[in-house]
Amino acid sequence: MYRMSQIQTIAGFIDSADIGWTLSHEHLVSGMGTMERTGLYDEDDALRRCNDALQITHDAQIRTIIDCTPVDLGRQASAFLSLAQTSPINIIAATGVYRWIPLTYHSWSADTVARFFQREIEEGIEGSSIHAGIIKIAWDVEYSSTVGGSNSMQNQLEKCARGAARAAKWSGVPITCHTRAADRVGIRLLDIFEEEGLDLRAVTIGHTNDSHDLDYVLEIARRGANVGLDRYAKHLGEEELTRRAGIALSLIEAGFAEQTSLGHDAASYSANRGPAEGGSRLEDPGCWLPIPDFEIPWLRAQGVDDESIDAMMIKSIQATFDAASAMKASH
Repeated sequence: MYRMSQIQTIAGFIDSADIGWTLSHEHLVSGMGTMERTGLYDEDDALRRCNDALQITHDAQIRTIIDCTPVDLGRQASAFLSLAQTSPINIIAATGVYRWIPLTYHSWSADTVARFFQREIEEGIEGSSIHAGIIKIAWDVEYSSTVGGSNSMQNQLEKCARGAARAAKWSGVPITCHTRAADRVGIRLLDIFEEEGLDLRAVTIGHTNDSHDLDYVLEIARRGANVGLDRYAKHLGEEELTRRAGIALSLIEAGFAEQTSLGHDAASYSANRGPAEGGSRLEDPGCWLPIPDFEIPWLRAQGVDDESIDAMMIKSIQATFDAASAMKASH
């Protein structure tokens, strides 16, 4: 067992025991780095949408959201500064890097990557008083690219994963990973993290409910990592949402409720459509409701008890922070 840790939110530290029901992988504002300087971002509209969604989500008993938006995915420190004053929900901000490694990183070593992540955790993001509380990295189809030899995307992604592992140990914060489940890249990530001496309990391998391969999902849990069932968006439809809820049920039945976390990978404000397509995506203040409104009731209907629900919604995430904090204390 790990000792209770302190978790950095955008409004300050909270005890890990106080996180309440937590959504493990969401986005308040997303798009691309520098979008605020290219006419693709309207902060007043973004804040209105975020505050509406946060209040509705709070009413559904959610108490903490992990925002998995690093700077190159459109993270906005100025929005966090405002939301720190208004949000009824704890928000944990991320450092890290998204799928397409910026050219700036290409000449960096893994230690330089780690020091950048560490700076955003310990000194603040973008010169602000907001501190990151988690590290986000992303491996998707780009991981298969070996073009460029030593400078290939695969090598860049592996370097950033090693940097994330080192920053996690130095700073005592967990890692959450966007992954392409169909390619089983979560296994290679766990191998790298083990090589770097990381406690895998401090790692969430995300988007695993994209997979139809239950053996892969169970292998991640058996390795000791947290399984992120964090693709649960409304647009998937009831049949697919039910299939994905079934993955959670399988993990509970296998004894891994405390290594299973839930999220939507949904954004309250997204600039992923440009002006020609009508600007930001359609407004949906209920973007973070499918889990409390559909998945949890479905699981209860299958006989899942409140202890198992709380294990997924609270204890699984709490354990990643406590494990990460313990690593820092031991170094």
